[in-house]
Amino acid sequence: MAKHFFIRRDYLDIAPYLDSISTQADRERDALGFLPQPAYAEAARQRKLILLVVQDGDKTSYAGHLLFGGIFPVLRVRQIAVAPHYRRHQHASTLLRTLIAQGEHEGYLNIVANVATDLTGANSFYEKHGFISSRLKAGGKTRKRKINVRILQLDTPSLISYMLDSKMAPTVEMLPRKRSPEIPIYAIDLNVFFDAVKDRARSQDAIAIFEAALKHQIRVVASHELFAELKRKSNDPTNDPILSLAKTIPTLPVQDKSKIESLKPHIASLVFPERTAAGKLKPADESDIAHLADAVAAGVSGYITSDAKVLAARDRLMKNFALDVIGLSEFVHLLDLPNEVAPTASKSTKSFRIQVPTIEEATAFLKQESVSIEGYISISKCRRSAVFDNQGLVGVSLLDPAPALERPTHSVVCVHQEHPYSSTVADFLISEQVQLCSTRGACSLLLMDLSSQPITRRIALGQGFQQAHKQSSLFKVAAGNPITDTTWSNARLVIERLSGMTLQEKCPRYDKPEVTISINSTSRTMGLFELETLLSPTLLALPQRKAVVVPITPTFAADLLGTDAQYTFLDVPEAQFLSRRTYFNTTRAARAMIRGSAIAFYESSRGGKGRGAIVALGRIVDVTSIPANNAPELLERGGVVDDIEALTKSDRILATTFDNLLILNRPVSFKELRELGCVSGANFVSATPITAKQLASIVHAGTSDD
Repeated sequence: MAKHFFIRRDYLDIAPYLDSISTQADRERDALGFLPQPAYAEAARQRKLILLVVQDGDKTSYAGHLLFGGIFPVLRVRQIAVAPHYRRHQHASTLLRTLIAQGEHEGYLNIVANVATDLTGANSFYEKHGFISSRLKAGGKTRKRKINVRILQLDTPSLISYMLDSKMAPTVEMLPRKRSPEIPIYAIDLNVFFDAVKDRARSQDAIAIFEAALKHQIRVVASHELFAELKRKSNDPTNDPILSLAKTIPTLPVQDKSKIESLKPHIASLVFPERTAAGKLKPADESDIAHLADAVAAGVSGYITSDAKVLAARDRLMKNFALDVIGLSEFVHLLDLPNEVAPTASKSTKSFRIQVPTIEEATAFLKQESVSIEGYISISKCRRSAVFDNQGLVGVSLLDPAPALERPTHSVVCVHQEHPYSSTVADFLISEQVQLCSTRGACSLLLMDLSSQPITRRIALGQGFQQAHKQSSLFKVAAGNPITDTTWSNARLVIERLSGMTLQEKCPRYDKPEVTISINSTSRTMGLFELETLLSPTLLALPQRKAVVVPITPTFAADLLGTDAQYTFLDVPEAQFLSRRTYFNTTRAARAMIRGSAIAFYESSRGGKGRGAIVALGRIVDVTSIPANNAPELLERGGVVDDIEALTKSDRILATTFDNLLILNRPVSFKELRELGCVSGANFVSATPITAKQLASIVHAGTSDD
């Protein structure tokens, strides 16, 4: 009679076989290590044990098992075992494929297996199933083995796509809107023209637009209504230098008059709904409507204006006519190259040195790692950065910046995957690229997706990169600045312009922390935490968000936050290499430190050395109470405290992990914070909760150009 094999996952089905599982694992203790039997029962209850049983007639018995663990988004294989008389029949593969299917279904990114290098059969098994050797690490002190850390990259949908209905197509395109191969055409209104030819507050921005036209980045055109309006305002149309100058601007092609007239009522109802309904349109309103009708009829790429009424209607104009209405200063930011700053100065930690590599060094390293960048980026023309240790190059970053209006910034990050600190180096190089590109405002990046770089890929996905549809690249939009309820409208339009992803028009709130997004005409909801990751670095300072101000000494602020420019020339702590860092404080602060909340760092002025101001913002991603004398290595590396026990009289301490670090352009002083009502009797000596409105006011004060 044929034997039949079945997978079992439920505790009640597994419980009768726990003795068999433990016995088989003990027989292979050399390969699998030792676990007490209760550990298997607990794993079964947590659904972290996969059992393979064999049915032979009326008898059912143990055939094999897979024990796993891990923390999202990484699964870890702890044991795979098959009974001796059922080996060489692909049953271990069946168990592993079951875990792979689960990981992909639940949105995990990788599966990790630690395999001793002397277990040749096990290494061959994992290699056959696509587990790439990422690095070697030391094993236990007793046996002094070398451990091969193997990683399988799962075929998991992106942050966007796995939140959408599983019945949808497996990929969701999140890419910059396709640019025409021709130079894009932008119509301007009369205010932009006057800004350029007169000495006004926005003159420099307007001049920058005409300079971009001279460089052939864009084409600037005027509607016939612009000339008509100038004539109406001119005292002498035959001898008017302003009118003569305007005539040098290219003009939109003449459109069918009936088409223009049919557009006007619709545009009027979108831009001036109240006055249109009351039949009280002003002459200036009629002129704005005529400008817009000309632009819509001609199919221009966008319409540049400073008119508040027109800008307020841009959502409706985009939805009804696909006309991208852009503010003057906003448009100038899109024209800027993202890296018009000095190259990063050399700096070092106890383990690493960051500096610009030579072309020869970068080329040799890429060749060593079997990475070809031909046709994607020019190594001689791009911005280069690298991390070195005592043995030489560990990782290289290449960046080819582009104005946001033209295309995404192309980038490459290549890290030696077997280096003990490969994830730290990848984290630093990727976050450095994102920070650099988003310094002046929102940007988009296209990172080369290298199959031989699973650790680099995992770090990129954790920082909000997404798989680019039909491309061997990862795509990201970086907002670069905090977003408040007053800037939501502008931010969502910038995001749509860069990615094609549309966010809901109404500003979301944290009492219902989700937002409606639309990609490829399909609408779904997304959590605000996920959106914030997608657009990082940013902070959503939106209504009802919880926030807390925490104290930090000037020394710790410089070490943990990087707020001291002198660190350009000194050794920096390893925490500054990480996008996620750790802030330690006493467990008394636990109620104020809430996952998902905003965190504001107040640099104390005790001793006269600190600024007495909030200097940086971030997002809390995890809060945990840990033994003060035995902190996990990952949390210690993310912090800058040498002696954690000295921070508290208790035997435990609170470790708060935060990301999305944003250094404020202008520190917000204690006096300003008092005026905002943020200061309690404790004067920020301990963690102090603040309201969402106060957080938004701090953001405005700290990011304004005044």
